[in-house]
Amino acid sequence: MLPPMSIARILGSLFVVVALLPAQQARFRDEVFLQISRQNTIAYGSAVNRFSGQVQTLLLDWYEPVGDTLAARPAYVVVHGGGFVGGGRATAQVVSLSSQLCRAGYVVVSIDYRLAPQGTPITPQVVEDAAHDFQAAVRWLRAQANARRIDPDRIAAVGSSAGAYTVLASAYDDLGEGSSGNPGLSSRVRLVGDLWGALGDVSVMTTEEPPLFISHGTDDGTVPFARAQALVARAQAVGLPFEFHPIQGAGHAPWAAFFQLHMADLLAFSWQHLRLAEVAGLAARPGYASPGTVMLDQHGLASAFTLLALGDTLGSLPVPGIGTICLDPTGLVLTAGSAVLPATPRVATGTTTLVVPPGLTGFAAHWQALEIGAMTIATGCVTTVF
Repeated sequence: MLPPMSIARILGSLFVVVALLPAQQARFRDEVFLQISRQNTIAYGSAVNRFSGQVQTLLLDWYEPVGDTLAARPAYVVVHGGGFVGGGRATAQVVSLSSQLCRAGYVVVSIDYRLAPQGTPITPQVVEDAAHDFQAAVRWLRAQANARRIDPDRIAAVGSSAGAYTVLASAYDDLGEGSSGNPGLSSRVRLVGDLWGALGDVSVMTTEEPPLFISHGTDDGTVPFARAQALVARAQAVGLPFEFHPIQGAGHAPWAAFFQLHMADLLAFSWQHLRLAEVAGLAARPGYASPGTVMLDQHGLASAFTLLALGDTLGSLPVPGIGTICLDPTGLVLTAGSAVLPATPRVATGTTTLVVPPGLTGFAAHWQALEIGAMTIATGCVTTVF
């Protein structure tokens, strides 16, 4: 290792080249994994079905990207629709949604939950049973965090129709934890996706609850569009972060239009509110050298101002509201450049190319960026060894 003053003198000759470069794929924004693995029929809990009186084993399907090496991966729980009397975790639309999330880099569980017999009136107790089963699935993910490389602080949920009712009731209403399995762990999720669902009483929503993504057909004859508008009005009133994506002229469960128009919005909303720049916000392209160049791709929210820094040693300094600073402030830390991310797409990519002088052979440079925009966030770190 070169002494710090020698490193500082050499790095002082680094300079930034601004160039038009092809956009790079971003984990959690794009479908970066070509292959996914699906493990079916995993028991995550059990509960008594109030209609049959029998104990029902609760099942899920597990999806993960093939070749994924991330140590702690954000997760999504997908909850099917079907009016609380039908549907299932393996319906075509649910499989498609789970697969798209997985190819973007999430681990995903698609769950079944207790249903009522056909023709049964849907009571609050039926919704509560489904919500308790969903909560057990969230706790199962936390119980599996080490074994399956799950980030327990980045668990999100998305439900469609009855599945959206289930997720909304669990996230915003006080239904208790139930007894469907995996006690002693939190069932709280970090983000809620509502696809053409509703909440029985929107007044239960408060400020300090999970951000809410809503997509709903304006001509929905099953769950009236006004129910989505009520969620929006309540979120606005209490200051809950939300996004509303009406699908004009669509009826109930407009899956094709959602995938075409708003799947990218769900991914972008998740990027922002799960703070995924901390995980996948910075990456170095292969081929860097000294002498030569190093190209750093930064993925973050559109139009954010960014500061790029490098250090010679790693640290771990949590900063509330910003993230973890990985550059050791007691070592050598230099500002390597600044830029503004492009205005589009919503999760944008900016590339910084640095000309690297000779003399850094064997030197490990640790890079981190600070984004300042809709939020201030420290990106993940990347290390290059010249």
